[in-house]
Amino acid sequence: MSIPDGKKPPAEVEHLEETSNVEKGQASGSFNGSHEVNVLAKISADEKALTTIAAVRKYYIAFLWAMYASVGAAIAGYDMTVSGAVVAIPSFRRDLGTFIDDQWVISASWQSGFNAGSNIFQALGAFATGFIGEKIGRKGSLLVAAIISTGAIFLQFFIKPHNFVMFFFGRSINGFAVGIFCTIASSYCAEVSPLALRGVTTGAVNFWIVSNLSNLIIQGTGNRDDSFAYRIPLAVQWVFPAIVLIFLPFVPESPWYLVRRERMAEAKKSSERLFGGTGLDIDMHIAYIKETIELEERIAGEGKWLDLFRGTDLRRTIIAGMVFVCQEMVGVQFVLGYSVYFFELAGFADSNAFRLGVGTMALAILGNILGITFTNHLGRRPIFFWGMVACTIDCLMIGVLSVIPGNGALWAMGVFVCYLLGPLGYCIYAEISTARLRSKTVAWGVIVNQIGALIIQVINPYLINPDEANLQGKVGWLFGGLGVIFTIWSWFGVPETGGRTIDELDILFEKKVPARQFSTYVIQDSDRAVE
Repeated sequence: MSIPDGKKPPAEVEHLEETSNVEKGQASGSFNGSHEVNVLAKISADEKALTTIAAVRKYYIAFLWAMYASVGAAIAGYDMTVSGAVVAIPSFRRDLGTFIDDQWVISASWQSGFNAGSNIFQALGAFATGFIGEKIGRKGSLLVAAIISTGAIFLQFFIKPHNFVMFFFGRSINGFAVGIFCTIASSYCAEVSPLALRGVTTGAVNFWIVSNLSNLIIQGTGNRDDSFAYRIPLAVQWVFPAIVLIFLPFVPESPWYLVRRERMAEAKKSSERLFGGTGLDIDMHIAYIKETIELEERIAGEGKWLDLFRGTDLRRTIIAGMVFVCQEMVGVQFVLGYSVYFFELAGFADSNAFRLGVGTMALAILGNILGITFTNHLGRRPIFFWGMVACTIDCLMIGVLSVIPGNGALWAMGVFVCYLLGPLGYCIYAEISTARLRSKTVAWGVIVNQIGALIIQVINPYLINPDEANLQGKVGWLFGGLGVIFTIWSWFGVPETGGRTIDELDILFEKKVPARQFSTYVIQDSDRAVE
């Protein structure tokens, strides 16, 4: 987090300089009474001075490093799509499949196993990051994830014919690395971004996940007769950990992590690399981080895993998980994972249905860009709530069309709306936590997201397949009904985190302000005073 350097009248400049001098004289201590209140209040006001575009121009170095930290998250989307797409490649089915009814097939149990292993290990990776991130920092965690991912892709690329176990472990171990990548990306973006950029950088994590070219690569190589038809798309995954490793020696460590470890000199040097030349008072920035952490620790103590489920932190933990549960229950996996299938049910030819499926990638990118762009202008809470409403209606309409044949193009709207909703979960869960529990809260969000996705991915085939429940489009009624319930919860449960600094969010949660009033509640200086 940084302090935008807005224009100030002379009196404010003088006050700021006086405050900074006090901080410089108390490098190893903490503020007390009015000094602490003045600093937190002053920085809270200054952080809201810049627009998003102005903040990108001014803090472009921090912005670019936040984008770099999210590159690893791109492997999450690529791994998910390419590993599913290679099953459609004839040579992959021939090398790993079983010959049944005059054709090579990959059994449904192994397909489910590949996906389940990846989801479970992503959750384990996120859980491990709660420890790793606090022990070796954001940079160290990225290093560990990049090394693990490189080795896991090796197992996938050099897979031996009919060795399902080798491919399973390759995907699963890579999932562990993906869990670390996603958790660290959200934490780092939230910690190094100015207030005006926080929604953009945290939401961009989801943008990196959905923005991949796997379908196009599969189209380019899938017609080959040799094993490179699937080995090349799998090998492309190496690009992401390679980028992480190349630039890792130069990335500044998160100042928030360094301050928590009481490495003040390193925290100052890191802040200078992130914000040097912007006019930011580095000493005040470090003092603000220190005071916010100490304020939280005086209120609730040092952050531990059990603290996620205690006091006001429990409410934050519930929100961090529920923003992903809401998306799963409103049918995001259902809409996005089975769009091609339902295009076919709507009457499109197989080739056209596939092209429409590829087109969803463009909608994904567009939806994410719009969702991120309007996050600061419209707010996190309104976009999330109305996105839930739209997805619920979409699922109900799919249910209607399953009874009365209609236009399958409704899926285009469904896919677009769901991707518009996507960045908000990553934005809210990264912002909602306290500074002392950020790694653990973000890890919890990733765990819940993966468990929810796993459950839906497992039950979906049984709901829609002709040899099972055969609900087909009627499953829209199920997700539409669940969508109504969770949309109501989102109205009462999801607060507006945009425009609020970390210390302000601490106050709002401590005072138990209802989610609907987060954006309008006026914080007084007396609210910041802690005895």
